[in-house]
Amino acid sequence: MRRAPYGFVAALVLVRFADEWTTFFPAGALEPIRRDLGLDYAEVAGVLVALPAGGLVGTFFVIAADYVSRRLLASLGAATYGAAMIAFGLGHSLPVLLAAAFAWGAASDAFVHGSEVALVDLADDALAKTLARMNAWASVGDLLGPATLGLAAMTGLGWRGAFVGGGALMLAYALWLGAHRFPPPHPRTARASPFAVWGDLRAIAGDLEVMLLAVVLGLWGLLDESLDGFMIAYFEHTRHWSPALAATPVVAILVGALMGFARFERIAGGRSPRAVILACAMLTVMALPLAIYVPLPALQLIAAFGFGGAGAVLYTMLESVALSLRPGQVGATSAVVSTVGMIGMAYPTLVGAVADVRGLGAGLALYAAIPPIIVALAAWWRREPRPPARAG
Repeated sequence: MRRAPYGFVAALVLVRFADEWTTFFPAGALEPIRRDLGLDYAEVAGVLVALPAGGLVGTFFVIAADYVSRRLLASLGAATYGAAMIAFGLGHSLPVLLAAAFAWGAASDAFVHGSEVALVDLADDALAKTLARMNAWASVGDLLGPATLGLAAMTGLGWRGAFVGGGALMLAYALWLGAHRFPPPHPRTARASPFAVWGDLRAIAGDLEVMLLAVVLGLWGLLDESLDGFMIAYFEHTRHWSPALAATPVVAILVGALMGFARFERIAGGRSPRAVILACAMLTVMALPLAIYVPLPALQLIAAFGFGGAGAVLYTMLESVALSLRPGQVGATSAVVSTVGMIGMAYPTLVGAVADVRGLGAGLALYAAIPPIIVALAAWWRREPRPPARAG
């Protein structure tokens, strides 16, 4: 890591910061998008599905990160990402928003994973620490998401202005990435034939340790922007809170996550990965229902902060173990993990459908049911996972 130019390292570390900042926009603007386009909750939730659904195409870009130029992959991904955001902000019909969100999701995989695989190669034995730093910046991006939408609303730019402005910044990021020289693919994978690539994927998919981590990461991935969006809508529509107040539990989650990432080494350093995963998952089981349903705002904020902090440590440990399991195949491993995670990509639509029939409180109960499943899988996981190790 020390050998790499500071500007290059910064560009890689801040990738998830940029991605988390902007991917919050569709979820955070769920209500105004619904009102402007005259949609119901099930329809507008389709936007939250289309974004991760772009990963159906993006998976090929994730795999490609092991085999092709990471600089080309990351910079073109960022450019497409920015163009899709601008198209979303200028769209006036649901089909346009769905198409833009799908392209956005596909480009995100090229942008993020092209950069992340390069960062893993540079990090060597400091992988967990580097990922924690990267995710801490991602949490800062999460915090900026609600702030940006709030500022756009206050200044009259609205949600459309936020999307167009974010897209322009992402185009500038593409130029930043394209100005640096990335580490090349590993020699073995760079010379691999398509049949060898398929063989690698089959071997990874047959690794039960990878698959179990993929399922848990996929479940945790459901508790992201879509949960935030429905929580904000619940507090506005059902609790009748002001938009600013409705965002405070989500902000508390994001602040807790930032603290969790920042303190990851002190919390998890030297401890059993399985024990850390199980303990943090159990904390999220208790914290999430309190953050949603308890009619005491102060207690809600404390629970939301705890949920964010425990979730940050849980996610970093899961990610660092998963990316260490198959040295030299980080992109292909990420692709398998991402593909498994797509099983639940329609979950926000289910939540929206339940919300339309039974109310937003009932829809959010589907999110509160996820942490207990993660705990059950972590408890069933009898084998101690290998700790994060050199990934190069």
